[in-house]
Parts: sequence; structure tokens; C-alpha cells
Amino acid sequence: MILCMMISGPRQPRNDIDIYLSVFIEDLRLLWDEGIEVFEAYENVNFNSRALLFCTINDFLAYENLSGYSVKGYHTFLICEGNTSYHQLKYGRNTTYIEHRRVLKHNHPYHRLKKAFDSCQEDKTAPLPLTAEEVYNRLCHVEVTFGKTLKNSDKKNIRKKKSIFLELPYWSKLDIRHYIDVMHVKKKMFVMV
Repeated sequence: MILCMMISGPRQPRNDIDIYLSVFIEDLRLLWDEGIEVFEAYENVNFNSRALLFCTINDFLAYENLSGYSVKGYHTFLICEGNTSYHQLKYGRNTTYIEHRRVLKHNHPYHRLKKAFDSCQEDKTAPLPLTAEEVYNRLCHVEVTFGKTLKNSDKKNIRKKKSIFLELPYWSKLDIRHYIDVMHVKKKMFVMV
């Protein structure tokens, strides 16, 4: 089953999306805990059906709203977090993310290839991704404020809320909970260039 949800309008709900999702979360908890009785027409029997949500697929902005992880600034990538490699452009004030070759295998030829990249050989290794429990423990103490609020002056806080999906009993056990829709990311990259 695929669930699509679109909230139209010029202003998106941001953190308040959890208010819209609360009914959906209640239904998912019911499907996980108790299940619902379903009629199977081929064998002419009723059975208890259970279900779970194992991922969301969204663009970066929806990812920020659903996961509670800020995708703006220097720590855009959840897997790298504080180990995100970035460079501030001198004249454009844009942030670029560098050192992507470190996620390749250590003996990959691109590690040594200087000319095609930034004139540097890549010697760093990829950061270890956070486990589901580590992400959950970091989110446990984050306070959520609904409605329009003043901007947070604490720029170091990269988590802006505890995701409503963490109310699902299995959500903290999933290693990958949110997927990025490549079509939207690719479109934005080519439009920016």
C-alpha cells in the first residue's frame, strides 16, 4: 500500500504537519497493535490484517518537516551530521558540500584522481552512519513547539523537533526511515546550475 498526502497552498505547515499526521499515526498504531479484520474473497474467510509504515519518500523540505532534522546550513546530511564536509564560497555566500569521494571503496581510483576534482587526493574514510537507536536517543529530549515561533538563535541545534513517527513502536528500530526523492533533488540541482 502506498499512501500519498499533499497539503496544498502557498504556505506549508512545517512543524505543524504533525497535527495533520496524528490521525494517520493513530491508525498505524491500531494496524500494528491490534490489526483489523479483513475479508478474503477467494477462500471466503475473514482474517486479522496488520500493517506497518517502513519509510517515507520525500524531497529535502518534506524530509526536514517529517524527520525533524534541519537540512539547512552546514550539517545537511543526517548520516554525516557533525562530520559533514562543507566549504563556504567566497563571493556567492553559498555553501558547497565536498569530500564525497570518501564514501567510495578505499581502493577506488577516484580517491587518487586530483585533476577532475578539487586538486586534492582524498584520504579520509566515510563516517559511520548513526544507528537507529543513536538517532532515537538524540531526538528524545528535543522539544516541539507548534505554531509560528521566533527563529531559534541556537544555530548549533540541527534537530528542530522529535518526529511524530517515533510514536510508532517500531520506528526507532528502522535503520532507514526517510528516503530522498531523487527526481526532485536532480531537478533542483539542474535548475540551480
